[in-house]
Amino acid sequence: MQTQQLEKMLAHHLAGNLPHHAIKDVYEYAVLPGGKLFRPHLVWSVFSDLNPEAFLASKENLNSNHAKLSSGVEFHHTYTLLHDDLPAMDNDLTRRGKPCTHIAYGEWQALLAGDGLLNISYQLLSKINHPRSQDLFRFFSWALGPKGLIHGQVLDLSHEMTKSFANTLRTHELKTARLIQVAILGSALISLLKKDAKKEKALWRYSRLLGVNFQLIDDLSELAESELSQHELDVNPWLRFGEDCLLETSRGLSEFARLSGELKLNNTDKIVADYYAKMLSIIEPNLKTINGHLKGRLDLAPVILMMKTFGNV
Repeated sequence: MQTQQLEKMLAHHLAGNLPHHAIKDVYEYAVLPGGKLFRPHLVWSVFSDLNPEAFLASKENLNSNHAKLSSGVEFHHTYTLLHDDLPAMDNDLTRRGKPCTHIAYGEWQALLAGDGLLNISYQLLSKINHPRSQDLFRFFSWALGPKGLIHGQVLDLSHEMTKSFANTLRTHELKTARLIQVAILGSALISLLKKDAKKEKALWRYSRLLGVNFQLIDDLSELAESELSQHELDVNPWLRFGEDCLLETSRGLSEFARLSGELKLNNTDKIVADYYAKMLSIIEPNLKTINGHLKGRLDLAPVILMMKTFGNV
């Protein structure tokens, strides 16, 4: 699925759920243009891997079940970013190369736009017509609710995640991996021709590993900056639990590669490989800076090699 088509879907679903009011500018600013759209890409790549004929028949349909799911996942992701950027949380100034929504429009506008996007995500889910739509709805609400993504944010903002590496992993699993699991396993629920408990369990493990790997690698890439913010110094796990991060990232990449070989999700693996390539383009040219922050204590070569091997980059 082309990024341009995904953005067309986002614009279509956003327009259909906004009031005729100036506040719509805030929503559009927050959502468009999209970022990497990693999670919507995963929704469609899983669909194309598991049911290629249905994928080809519906990929241009802006109101297909998978179109609603991919937009719903991205709207939910954007809501979390709007709230995460607020002064009461991370107090960030820029997002996707432009001022954060609360900087551009004000805090209450960003807060309410986030609330709106959260509700639009469920509105889209409620319109999915599939025998397993209730399973999808239950999974979506559990994974992203008070016991899932939101609790990950609690562990982050309460600084509990920095108290142990186990807490860091749990935070990454809840705050980052759960939404990736919704994209992958959620797509599978409405892609598979019949229920397949064994494959769904394997996809659960595959998407959890991807989510945790995604965040640990992202954390590592943040160390490419020569000057780190106080926030980064306080929370980046590679600075606090470097050996644990290295071992877990290596283990996770190895296990993920093994599972991907079993599942044969060729199109989905290409999306992941593109992500690894992008991270390598940040990490490799800045290894000296990264190693400086890590005081030269870690050998990152095995992690870099596994990322290269997976994506053949």
